[in-house]
Amino acid sequence: MTGIHLLVSVFLQSRGPILQLILIYIVICFVPLGLGAVLILSPRRGGNFLNDAFALFPHVEAKDYGKKLLYRALGLVLMAFSVFYMRQIYWNIAVPVVRFFRAPH
Repeated sequence: MTGIHLLVSVFLQSRGPILQLILIYIVICFVPLGLGAVLILSPRRGGNFLNDAFALFPHVEAKDYGKKLLYRALGLVLMAFSVFYMRQIYWNIAVPVVRFFRAPH
């Protein structure tokens, strides 16, 4: 079993609510970030992936510049969502926990 499989199995088999919450936050933060990066770097391949996976998005050909621009804009929106959500997690969860565990002056 590789390290990533072991890590995922520990998260999925644990009954601790904190580990499950961390897993949810990781998925919410990094899936839109990765998908947005793919849409920005390769809009044709990413757009065709979304078309094949969900059948809601239009198929992209090599000469479809408008669709490529649309997918790049969607990638920027997904990345902005991910960055916004990471910032909210940092300020609303990480900072209060660090303040709580900080030694008094």
